[in-house]
Amino acid sequence: MSYTIIWKRTAFEGLKRLRTRDGDAVKPLVKAINAPATDPEPPSSSKLGGTGLRRLRVGDHRATCEIDGGTVAIKIPMVGSTAL
Repeated sequence: MSYTIIWKRTAFEGLKRLRTRDGDAVKPLVKAINAPATDPEPPSSSKLGGTGLRRLRVGDHRATCEIDGGTVAIKIPMVGSTAL
């Protein structure tokens, strides 16, 4: 089964800010976000408490994902940096 990746506006804007600041260093994060299209719960992700969210961390960058099995979609509500 293949999932559709849905970028929320806030996540897309966060990714644009990261690309401006970090350039090509963001590419591994984008690759990790797109990977769940075939595996919605990759080993590189972890569950966020009792929520339906999962956290992806790649280097200094992170993203949250929400898996929606009803519509076979993975929603990306947030992308950011762990570094200050």
